[in-house]
Amino acid sequence: MSELIIKPVRYGIIIGLLGLLLGISWAFWLVLGHERIHKSLEESLVERKEVHSLIDILEPDNAQANTNAKGVHNEHSHGQSSNNEDTHQHEQEEKPLQKDEHMDMMSEGQHMMQTGEDKHQHGEGMHDSPIMELAHKRLVRGHLHLMGLGLVSVVLSLILCFTSAPPLFKTVASVLTGIGGIVYPAAWIVMGYMTPRLGAAGAEAYVTLIAGPSVLLVTFGIVSAITFLLKDIFSEK
Repeated sequence: MSELIIKPVRYGIIIGLLGLLLGISWAFWLVLGHERIHKSLEESLVERKEVHSLIDILEPDNAQANTNAKGVHNEHSHGQSSNNEDTHQHEQEEKPLQKDEHMDMMSEGQHMMQTGEDKHQHGEGMHDSPIMELAHKRLVRGHLHLMGLGLVSVVLSLILCFTSAPPLFKTVASVLTGIGGIVYPAAWIVMGYMTPRLGAAGAEAYVTLIAGPSVLLVTFGIVSAITFLLKDIFSEK
């Protein structure tokens, strides 16, 4: 009897369990293959920088405008530096010993700050830029969504099998929910890999066509399960 109840949603349960298995496997890969993943992301980031450099070469007007702006900024900075040097030189003539002591203290402070920054960067690992950090976070979210939506697919399939929905509808709803539960996390993983190459917004737009429909599939399964569950509850009363 129980086999007949679960039969219409068995494919949805299998797909949900597959999503859980993929989530566990992806978690192992994030840990064991961290260096390979980071190397791949760095290569994508380098390619993006090379493309931007090529654009600057092909568009000399923009590059010249940037150069002129930098030149004006450097001249302004040089003028301020000259004024500061004159003032500083005047103070040196009046208090040479005090300045030497001050410079020694500043050197020691800078050395301590540099040592602390090096230790902090070493503790953070290899995520040395915001774009790389974002890429890794998106890859991790792919694992989290695989686990979460895989479990959701299994639970919704089990709920549907005990409702009064038609057998064919149970099969379609459970299968579509399972597919959406795998495609949506896959979109996060693809977005993570494409982030260094296309940027944060570009990578997000890159996966919109697959992420959007997958959300609709999962939403369809959730709404279907809740609808038939409430229908059965109130019809019994």
